[in-house]
Formats: sequence, C-alpha cells, structure tokens
Amino acid sequence: MLHPDRQGKVPVPFITAWSGERVAVRSLTVRADGAGIGYRDETPGDRDAHGVLWSRLVEAPGEGKPNFRKVHPVRQRRALLEGLCQVCGGSAGRTSRGWLFLLPRPGGDELSPGWPEGKYGTKPPVCVPCAALAVRHCPHLSEPVAVRVRKPRPRGVFGGFHAPRGTVLSAASDDGYLPYGHPHASWFLASQLVVELRRCTVVDLGAEAG
Repeated sequence: MLHPDRQGKVPVPFITAWSGERVAVRSLTVRADGAGIGYRDETPGDRDAHGVLWSRLVEAPGEGKPNFRKVHPVRQRRALLEGLCQVCGGSAGRTSRGWLFLLPRPGGDELSPGWPEGKYGTKPPVCVPCAALAVRHCPHLSEPVAVRVRKPRPRGVFGGFHAPRGTVLSAASDDGYLPYGHPHASWFLASQLVVELRRCTVVDLGAEAG
C-alpha cells in the first residue's frame, strides 16, 4: 500500500521503514552452541532459506514518520522474492521479458555492452504505473534506465557482523554485502536481500507506459 506523508505531497514506497516500526525484541545473543548469533526467543521466521538471521522490526507501515533512507527488512525481501512493486506493494507485473527494474544510469553517455547483466542490487522491481512516480520523486534515480529482468537471483544479503565483546554483543563491522555460503554467515545479521540481475533487457520506459 502506498502511503502519503503527513503533508500529503510525497508518496511513501511500500518498502520504506517508518519511525513507528521499531525493533520488536532486543534479544540478540550468542547461540547456546557458541557458533553464531541468534535471538533468545527465535522463531523459524527469523532466518531465511539459507539460515541467515534477519533483523527484526515491527510491521506497522504508516505509523510515525517515514524514513526514506531506510527500508523495512521484511517488505524489501518479500518484494524481491515475490515480484512486488517497491512503490505500491502490488504485483510488479512480469512480462515475457521479466520484471521491470529502474536502475541509476552509469557514468558515460552510452551504456556498456551487456550492462546491467550480472549486476547486484537491493532495489525491488516496480509496476509500470508506479515507474513514473518513482522517477519523479526518488532523488537517487537521475536519468534512470528501465530494464526488464527475467532472473533476479538471490545471491546474498546486506547487513553486518556481530560478535561478543566481553559481556556485550555488538556490531563488529560496518554494513556491507555477504554472499550466501560465506563461512562466517552465522555471525551476520541481515537487513536487505541482494539479488543478481540475470537475462536483462534494456527497455524504453515511455513505451512500457504505453
């Protein structure tokens, strides 16, 4: 669902985190076997299919103020895995050429041959009606390139390592990318899914809007 801000001027994307969506339970700890981190009251839903632990936020879109610099972990992951529009939360509308992604234009006037095949990213697709809305309001999309992607494949996560320091468990690194299968993934707390864009076709956004 697309929410307006308090002035009703700027739409708030589906994946945006709100100030009312605080950490649900501060129970991050070292696992009983000492081989990584976990939650004291951990449930199966706290980890993804690769066994990586995910950060917890209350699900309360529309509560408080939107934080446009932060995405909600659950909604961002859902949008990428289920092909949901990052703006409205509805179906991104897959065609024979795949889902529609809006990517910042790389440096230079001409796109490199094969770009963006193999590029990694965290931004979910968009539906055609929301594409123009995203271009108009998102400051990060300067002269965006519209790309249809047939195979956005999960390759890892974005987040940070945590480790015990004395009796305290704290962040042990700046946030960054961790590929699935990393030998130290058990100490990593994920906040965003990372996908590889495969079988890409650059398209004309105007033509897409029809």
